[in-house]
Amino acid sequence: MNTTLPPFLQATSGALGSAVANAIVYPLDVATTRMQNNARKPHYERLNLRDTLSHLLSKRNYLKELYSGIETDTLSTLLSNFFYFYSYTSLQKGLHIYHTRHPYIPQNHDENLKGSISSSPAGIGGLSSKASEILPKTNSPSPIEELLIGILSGLISKGISLPISTVCVRQQLENDHDHDDLDLKSNSEEREVTLIESLKAIYKESGYQGLFSGFKPTIPLTLLPSLTLYIHSLLIRLLLPARHRKNPPALWTFALGALSNALATLPLYPLVLIKVMSQSGKEKGKDKHKVGMIGTLIRIIRRGGIRTLYTGLEGQLVKGIVQQGVMMLVKQRVEQGVVRAYKARSYSVPA
Repeated sequence: MNTTLPPFLQATSGALGSAVANAIVYPLDVATTRMQNNARKPHYERLNLRDTLSHLLSKRNYLKELYSGIETDTLSTLLSNFFYFYSYTSLQKGLHIYHTRHPYIPQNHDENLKGSISSSPAGIGGLSSKASEILPKTNSPSPIEELLIGILSGLISKGISLPISTVCVRQQLENDHDHDDLDLKSNSEEREVTLIESLKAIYKESGYQGLFSGFKPTIPLTLLPSLTLYIHSLLIRLLLPARHRKNPPALWTFALGALSNALATLPLYPLVLIKVMSQSGKEKGKDKHKVGMIGTLIRIIRRGGIRTLYTGLEGQLVKGIVQQGVMMLVKQRVEQGVVRAYKARSYSVPA
């Protein structure tokens, strides 16, 4: 995510790209959420992605089913990605400023410096003509620093958008035939409850713990965006010629964005499953908030084996491949448009 654009424009381009991608793959998102929620069932009762989509399409109001909660999810996506990209870019630029003011100086710098001092009629401070080779240079962020930036940005963005995401998950599940959690509809079937009403209903049922359901697995999941971006940058360096790295072709942008998302999702997917199950509101009882992530993982494995941890993986991967590819593509095009507009404006101003 190295760019000269201000953090606000970076965040705006990332949020718009995510919202467009989210709208395109939203039916897959609904199907995947229902598959993940069915991890509680025996293996033979779970539907795969194709059967889940077929079941949704077979309903009378299939469009309403396929796009249930899209307004809430779009808002959650915009907020989450805006604050993620804004925080990430701001922290990255702040770290760059820090490194500029506090450059790393090698241990042998002083010895090299002494050997390079000489009288200089040109008046360049008494340094030899090769002084630039030994002067400290601004360091790029280390992998650990990039990782910490990603974690902090993820915590900020998810902390803001998690209650809205919880509402969206419940809206996606509210018409599931065996879903018996909090009813987010009003008494009149003709009127959909508003986001504020839904948040109040969840708060009344479970308090702040209900609004921030899934926060514990969200903490390690903050690695996912930075891991995806890191893999994306690595793939660009490994697979693209140097002349195309700053402005990759659209097809390469889509393909590498999709592949990086898939590679980053695989090791973290069980946490995605736990998060959705926590947000669904299905866990009833006094101890529903007392079971930690490890306890939940053990419970799922005992219920259906290790493969249960990957229930709905195919839907998550297909959704992520398209979503990440489109997001990177739109984000790149928005940034290019902003840069062209800025340059055109600069050239039009008389000297």
